[in-house]
Amino acid sequence: MASALKTLARSLELRLMVPLAAIVALVLAIHALLGYWSARDQISMFVRADLERSTSLIESATHDGMLLNRMDEVQSRIERLGASSGFTAIRVYAKNGRVALSADRAERDTIVALTSEACAACHPDGLATGPRVLQHRNLVHRHAGHEAQRCMAVIRNEPGCSSAGCHVSPDQSPILGVLDVQMTMAPFDEAIARARRQLIWTTAALVLASGLVAALIIRRLVHVPVKRLHEGTRRIAAGDLDTRIDVPGHHELALLAGAFNRMVGDLRAARDELDRWSRTLEDKVEEKTLELRKAQQQMTHVETMVSLGKLSATVAHELNNPLSGILTYARLVRRELADQPIDAVVREELDSYLALVDKESVRCGAIVKNLLVFARGRGVRLSATDLNQIIEHSLMLIRHHLELNKIRLSTTLLEGDPSIIADQGQIQQAVLALLMNAVEAMQAVSDRGRELGVHLSGDARQVEIRISDSGVGIPADLIPHIFEPFVTTKGDASGVGLGLSVVYGVVHGHGGDISVRSEPGAGTTFTIKLPRRRAEAAPAEAPAVSAVASRAGEPGRAVGEGQA
Repeated sequence: MASALKTLARSLELRLMVPLAAIVALVLAIHALLGYWSARDQISMFVRADLERSTSLIESATHDGMLLNRMDEVQSRIERLGASSGFTAIRVYAKNGRVALSADRAERDTIVALTSEACAACHPDGLATGPRVLQHRNLVHRHAGHEAQRCMAVIRNEPGCSSAGCHVSPDQSPILGVLDVQMTMAPFDEAIARARRQLIWTTAALVLASGLVAALIIRRLVHVPVKRLHEGTRRIAAGDLDTRIDVPGHHELALLAGAFNRMVGDLRAARDELDRWSRTLEDKVEEKTLELRKAQQQMTHVETMVSLGKLSATVAHELNNPLSGILTYARLVRRELADQPIDAVVREELDSYLALVDKESVRCGAIVKNLLVFARGRGVRLSATDLNQIIEHSLMLIRHHLELNKIRLSTTLLEGDPSIIADQGQIQQAVLALLMNAVEAMQAVSDRGRELGVHLSGDARQVEIRISDSGVGIPADLIPHIFEPFVTTKGDASGVGLGLSVVYGVVHGHGGDISVRSEPGAGTTFTIKLPRRRAEAAPAEAPAVSAVASRAGEPGRAVGEGQA
């Protein structure tokens, strides 16, 4: 309760309504007071005028009787007039202060001193004569607790009066007496009191009605808009920028609400813009992070390949001389064995052993040669080459493999200019290695699901070769190491694991890039990106490889998905 009262005391509505109600009450009170004073003065003037008319009538009514000296008749008439409501006294004073006639017979023949209240107005200081007797007629005095009006009229000595035996000549005595008529103000005081009470109640009712009307107007024009503004600011402070304050009209608070809505709209637009920029920044950061991670992986891969290249060069150099000696002596022994007198069966058996040594030595020599090619490489012979022609020739070389394995082929060649600056032989060897890997990867899947896709695309800067298959795929843990030497999934003796390493060297030797995307059981896609024109020098850290490992009598075989 105390909190509600404190809130009400602080409200703008109460602070406006209380001063306004006080001002309205003060204005109405002043207006009522002025009206009351004006009404009282008007009533007083009306009473005085009525008293003067009554005095004139009394004077006219007693004129003839006094002229004929019929004092008893005049006394009787004055008594009847005095009995009328409103008159408190009717007297006729002689000039010596004696009450000659009175509505109250008890007052007749009494002497009124010139210093009394009735005479003091016209006879200052008790003087018997003076000019003021002709000037002051209406007097105010108290009678029975109420204000009373007194009108005093001079009875002048007219020329007709001198013919009566009781009157003297007007020249000798211009004034015969004074007519004193008194009228009570009690009925008028009661009427004024009733009017005053009515005016007070009317003023109070007007003040109350004005206060209620002012409260309703203030509530509609001030309280409701201010409350809506307060609630709107509270919701906005809580973060709800969809808030809209609806204040109808064209007054200041409505204009303030409109400006507030525009401000909220600007804030909402700014917040949306900030959110959009934040999301964009997050996407950019994530994109750059992925690029940095990819670059780091590439650098790690390049460093690994460089280290492997150095190791391969050392191993190949150390193995080459012993293998050459083994091959040379094996052949010498076979030659000498032909001249020795040995049993034919034994000679044949020894010859088969030496032939196996010769074959395996040649095979090891090929491996060492490929290691040297991977480690050292050879120069790239660049020339204008038709990439479409390379792809078509490569597909022609493996067409019999596709037919034997029932593999469906789909190709997309370059449109427009198919030429690039490259070593045609190396690019064809790299493409053949990837095609053979794809064929071998699809041998373990159903005939209906074997599909090989070779798709080319490009622009003015680079070309893209995408070779995809529906084979068994590559295990996820093997993909980061797929281009390293001796990494293979082949289980037979021919799976040395140098094919993709050589492909990697060929692509990077041309200033390009190779990537792989694979899902076990769904297939693999190799993507080669080559520049239309190679830079002046290939990256120093990338090993320059120019040849594909080859075996006697068949195309080179490299590590591929699904190869055991």
